[in-house]
This record gives sequence, structure tokens and C-alpha cells, in this order.
Amino acid sequence: MTKILITGGSGLVGKTVSELLLKKGHTVVWLSRESGNYKGITKFKWDISKKYIDEKAFEGVDSIIHLAGAGIADKRWTTEYKKQIIDSRVKSSELLFNYMSKNKFPIHTLVGGSAMGYYGAIQSEKLFLETDNAGTDFLAETCVLWEKSYEPFINSGIRTSIIRTGIVLSKQSGAYAKMAPAFKLGLGAAVASGEQYFPWIHINDIAKIFVHALLDQKVSGIYNGVASELITNKEFSKQLAKSFNKPFFLPNVPAFILKIVMGESSVMVTEGTKISNQKIKDSGFKFEFESLETALKSLVFSP
Repeated sequence: MTKILITGGSGLVGKTVSELLLKKGHTVVWLSRESGNYKGITKFKWDISKKYIDEKAFEGVDSIIHLAGAGIADKRWTTEYKKQIIDSRVKSSELLFNYMSKNKFPIHTLVGGSAMGYYGAIQSEKLFLETDNAGTDFLAETCVLWEKSYEPFINSGIRTSIIRTGIVLSKQSGAYAKMAPAFKLGLGAAVASGEQYFPWIHINDIAKIFVHALLDQKVSGIYNGVASELITNKEFSKQLAKSFNKPFFLPNVPAFILKIVMGESSVMVTEGTKISNQKIKDSGFKFEFESLETALKSLVFSP
């Protein structure tokens, strides 16, 4: 069994990954803004702005899962918040690597977060693979810099996997948690044209992908973390309404309304691409939720 250091452990994916690893008998510690304890997990303090990490965090650790980063959808994309989004990802990676190298900690595995935004917020019929070029907008720029921040780990010989995560479906937070209340009332609707793709993944599956990448010694490189079923925003909305036994009849929410409410970040919902998950499946990963119907059922009936 191994001891794993997780950054961003208190986030949606971080908590679920931590629970999976604990169930498998591994030891998990977090780097957090405050030291303390969370359900038996020891939290060690770090401060990216001050370039500080509690040195005890690395004791006995041989693997890192790096999920830290300011929420893409948490605030409007002001110039200041855009900088925070990028810095919270890039500078945290730099701090981890510099601290690890300086102290010669024997880390042999890193699994780093990235996102489907790498391909850009565009509406396209192209099926994107891990080998495709990055987009040209802010989301793509963020992901390119994010993934570049892992290069020192790779160059130092650490087995490194990077997961480009899709839209995570969970009752706790994220897209599903925000959309579900309106759909439960029969007031859900598609957004913009509704023809943009919605590259989703169930929280259980994305957490399992991170664990798979961590524990399988043959896994390294970049992988798309999305479900197999390729659906549009309109199809997703219809199935979401159906999962609550509610009608789906309202007109689409116009893109300009979302732009007024969300600002530039509205592209996250008004645009969408088709993304392949074949590479992670070829690595031996088995999805629990291959279809949206089963994924939505599990969310409706879970406690």
C-alpha cells in the first residue's frame, strides 16, 4: 500500500478520489490552506503565494495527485480572476516540484488535473483525441499552461499522467447540482442552440480514472476523462428532465442571456465539443457509467 499526497483534496473530485484510495487501504494526506483533519485524513498547510509547504506533508509519500486550482465557474472572468485561475494551477505545480526537488523527496508518480477546455470552447462535429492541437481561447490557454507545468516532473523521470476532465455529474456540486432544481420543477431547458456537445462524466468514473492512472504502472501521458456516450446539450437536457419524470417543453435559453449573466465564461455552456475516451479505455479502464441514462438514474436515486 502507498501513501498519497493530494492537493485540492477538499474539492469534489479530490474528496471522491480520497475515499476510493482509503477504501483500497492506502494512506491519504492533503495539502490545504489550513492544517487539521478531515474524516481521518491529515491536512498539511501550504501557501502558494508565500511559497510555503509544511515539510511533514511529504513524509513517507511516494505519489502525488495534483488537483489544486481556483474554480473555473466560481466567478466572472475578470482580468484579475483569470490570472488567479492560471496562477493557482501553474504556480502550485511549480511549488510542488521545486520543494520536492530541493528536499530530494522520492516521488515516483504524479497524476495531474487538466480539462476538456484544452480543445477550446467551440462547437464542432470533430471528434477530439489527446493528440489534437489546443484551442486558442482562454480555457485552452489555461489548460496548455497547466499541462506545461507538469513538464519538470516528466523530465525528472517521474511517471506522470494528465487527465483532461469533462463536465462532472454529481449531486454535491457542479453542473448537475446547479441544473437539477429547475428540472425537478419541470422548468428545465436547453441552452443556446442546444446542438453543442456536452462531454460529461459521472463523479464515480472520473475519480476511478485518477486512481487507475495512479496505481497502474503502465499508465502515463495524457488521457481524456469523459464518458463514452456523445450527446448534445439538448439531448442531455431531455434526459435530465426524463430522469425526474418531468416534461421538457420550454424554449432554449438564448446565448445572449447567458452572456449577460455569466460574462465571458458563458462559453462553457454555449459551446461544446465531441471528445473521445478511447485511449483511457485502451489502457484497461472500465467505465461504471457508459450511458447518460444510467448515470442520471444513479444520481436521482442516490442518497
